[in-house]
Order: sequence, then structure tokens, then C-alpha cells
Amino acid sequence: MHITTYRYQLPLTMARVIDNTTLVQRSGFYININGFWGEIAPPPTASDDALLAIEQDLRLACQRLRKELPHGATTAAVQFGLDCALARVSSAMARDDDSAPSLPLLEGPRDPIVRAWRCRRVQPDRAWLTLTGDVQYDAGLVRELCVLAPNVRLILDAGGRLTPEQLLGLWQRIDGHRIDWLLDPASDIATGQQLAQQYQLPVAFDLVRYSTAGTLPVATPFAELNAIVLRPAEIGSFDHCQQLLQQAHRQGLEVIIGDSLHTRLGQQQLARLSHTWNPGVEAALGRCRYVLDTQVNDLGQPDITQLTLA
Repeated sequence: MHITTYRYQLPLTMARVIDNTTLVQRSGFYININGFWGEIAPPPTASDDALLAIEQDLRLACQRLRKELPHGATTAAVQFGLDCALARVSSAMARDDDSAPSLPLLEGPRDPIVRAWRCRRVQPDRAWLTLTGDVQYDAGLVRELCVLAPNVRLILDAGGRLTPEQLLGLWQRIDGHRIDWLLDPASDIATGQQLAQQYQLPVAFDLVRYSTAGTLPVATPFAELNAIVLRPAEIGSFDHCQQLLQQAHRQGLEVIIGDSLHTRLGQQQLARLSHTWNPGVEAALGRCRYVLDTQVNDLGQPDITQLTLA
């Protein structure tokens, strides 16, 4: 088995704040196994120690694969990246017939968002809006987007950062019928559930944001829980991801497959997996646009002359 691993370190097009951590570059690994690629995308806010553990896990997993043994990886990013390469998931430019489209991601200053919204020839049916916590600003932007696109429904990402007062102040100022769900309405799941049940708020949870990537957020779903966001690179193997997805569907929950700030290679693979695992549902891959990954061509192949062997 021919295996080569490469390290990448790519700048972001703009600084990103994820879980109170400011990022200006993205680091990770590409792996090629017998001509097929995978991306090992560590959690965006991983510590230096966690990154070292991922690199060591990748090295040991590759040693096992070269001996024709199961890779036995123990970290989620390595499990998922290796499974992509071993399953020969294409990383070429996505096509409409084999890849899930991505929800439009709206975040940042109002003027560029509204200007881009106005320029759209066809308005989306659904979009993902990252909230700032400024109630007046967020409510005004929600109302404006709904006027410009009368049929759009919004997912509002609170990121676990808003206080109950901010959340309720926002909800009172917008048309709740235009909102599919509030993502991560509180800093912990119990408080989010309490708020949702008390005020009848439609909510969803991002599994990895609450360190519950191995399980669904609540053992027994409650009426206001509508969906989960599943980020495969932070959950692990294909089998584990599909088990969680199927379990969520059995509980009547919608599932959105999301990125972990991948480069274009991983983004295309996630779009294809979402199409296969979760047909008919858009993915949440908008954050990938922040990675300046000109090293990956339309065939989904990195320019190895610009990479460092790992």
C-alpha cells in the first residue's frame, strides 16, 4: 500500500473567531493512499498538544496500514480523513448530481451581506445567519433579509454566546415563522432546552460545540428540538457518523452535515458524503471559503510541490 502524507498551513482570507478563539491560518494534513486523497482537518480551535496527538495518531495509523492492518486511528480527524481516502471519496469539483449544495453562510458587516443578497439572481429558500449578539443589529438584518427574499427561511446561529435576555429580545423583534431554528441558544444543552421549552423556541444543537460528538445531545428529544449539526471530521469514522445520523433520523430530527474549516479538498468530499448519507438536505460548508487553498485544483488534487512531507 503506497501512502504519502503532507502537511499544509494556509492563511485565512480574514480572521475568524470560533468559540472565542481568533484564527488567522489553518493547519492540517493531506493523505494519499494508492492515488486517493483524504484530508485530516483538526478541530479549528485545537491546542498545540491536541495537534501533536493528531500528528502522532496519523503516523501510527499509516504504519499499520502499510502492514495491511486496520488503521486503528483514535482521533476523530484522522479516522475521518483516512476513511475518505480508503473509501475513495472523490475530491474533484462537485457536480449537482452527486453532491449536496451548501447553505449560504451570512456573517460579518451588514452592507456586504445585503449587497450580495440583492445581487442574487435567484434567492435561496434557506440560509444560515451568524448572530452577533447585538439585538438591534441582528433583528434589523433578519427583517431586511426576509423583506428582500420573501420566501427565505433562516437558521440563526447563536453560537452558545447569547444570554437569555439577548435571545428573547431578538425573538420578540422578528417574525418567528421565518426561522427554521435557533442553533445553540445557550452555553450548555440543559439551559438551551429549558429556554426552548419555556418560550417555545425551535432549536438545534451542534454536537461538537458541546463536546457530545459521540452521542446525541439529549437521550429523549423534546418537542422544540428540531435538528442537529453533525461535523464528521470532529466525530470520527464513517460508521460512527452514519450511526449518529440514523439515530437522529429515528428521533425525527433533521441533520445538517457541516465542515470543520476544511480546504476545498475536504469540502468537496463532505458535499459528496452529505449527498449520499443525507439526501435532499443542504450541507453547511460555507466556512470553507475562508481558507485560501489555491493549492487544490479542480480535480481535487493538491499541488504537492507547495506542500511539506509529514
